[in-house]
Amino acid sequence: MARRVTIVLLLLALVVSAAGATAQARTRVKRIGIGEYSLPAATLDRLRTDWVDQLLARYPEHTWAPMRFDLSNADLRLMGLPSKRVLLAHRYRVPTAVYPNGRMVPLASSKTRRSGGSKSSGGSQSTASPGVITYAGLGAFGIRPGAWLLLLTGNSVGWCSLAHVYGAPGSYQISTAGHCGKPGDTATVIGAVGNHQVNGATVPVLLDFGKFAVSHSSANDNSDLGHDWALISIDAPYQSLVTPTMAFWGGPIGMYRSVGNLVSVDFHNLNGLPTVSTNPNPALGQQIVHYGHGAGLGAGGTPRSGTAITWTSTYYMFFGAISPGDSGSGANTLTGDSVGANRQAAGIMTHLWIDPLMRQGLGIMAGTRATQVAAALANGQIIPYPAPTPIPLP
Repeated sequence: MARRVTIVLLLLALVVSAAGATAQARTRVKRIGIGEYSLPAATLDRLRTDWVDQLLARYPEHTWAPMRFDLSNADLRLMGLPSKRVLLAHRYRVPTAVYPNGRMVPLASSKTRRSGGSKSSGGSQSTASPGVITYAGLGAFGIRPGAWLLLLTGNSVGWCSLAHVYGAPGSYQISTAGHCGKPGDTATVIGAVGNHQVNGATVPVLLDFGKFAVSHSSANDNSDLGHDWALISIDAPYQSLVTPTMAFWGGPIGMYRSVGNLVSVDFHNLNGLPTVSTNPNPALGQQIVHYGHGAGLGAGGTPRSGTAITWTSTYYMFFGAISPGDSGSGANTLTGDSVGANRQAAGIMTHLWIDPLMRQGLGIMAGTRATQVAAALANGQIIPYPAPTPIPLP
């Protein structure tokens, strides 16, 4: 069951012009109920199976594959969303509750609205601002590292996560994997509103918050690690919802810049499994901490860690738990490349090594190093905090 939290947040009340072409923002302090967009464990397991099947159908074993999950209509039904045709026929310029039957309910922070779209919907409830619906899981709010990203473009609905924030307040951008979208594509965040339910499940709420400004990825998808990154420009009304601090783990504080192999890995073993040597370089020993919306590893966002294998000038590799939705999420190092450094930006998770371990939820992953992104990293805080801005007192 989705958890509900009551917290005092700095909200944005959207005032939409009569023509619907522009939106302005003003701040209000309001106490509201919120809930995590979560799915039953059996549903998450099914989604992970669908993702693995999709990768195995597209890429041969013993190769690298981009981790993006393209959702089928069956997957969307499992998530409580309508078909691709319905989702792609709309845009979500204000927070919009999206019901399984295709009903769209725009939300505004200044009113109370009655849920609709199903006989078993919840009753009246406080509607939400973007600050609420960009719920990143585990009590973390805002457009930030780890938030859940949907890509509604062309004839596809893709599932990714957001990585690190770049730029300065008022002109923030946020990174993700380049294979998640191309320049000009709209980025959509997914969340939920407390007490807004159908058949006991929280109703997803979608918001278009920006567009891909730049995107780089390999022409062959899986042949060139370390050059797969994108920056999303965040629309002006939602700049105040941005926080550089990663959910749960905190940071990043600067970038991890060391280069070298912690261990040697042979990907051409005859049994199909990578062989890892026992010749570690302790100076490069790092625990990779990351946070993304991977299905099959807990409801909503999940913090995880893995063990670094190698650091080149453009990409890094590590071993850990894998799941759909992790593509594009940010990864930090637990410590750093100098004495006293902590939570440095490692990079963007992008690729997975295709081998039998995938069926067990484990694998070797690779990503583009944060140093490759052509922008100035925005530092987070070492201690994570839930809201995009300091929480005002009642």
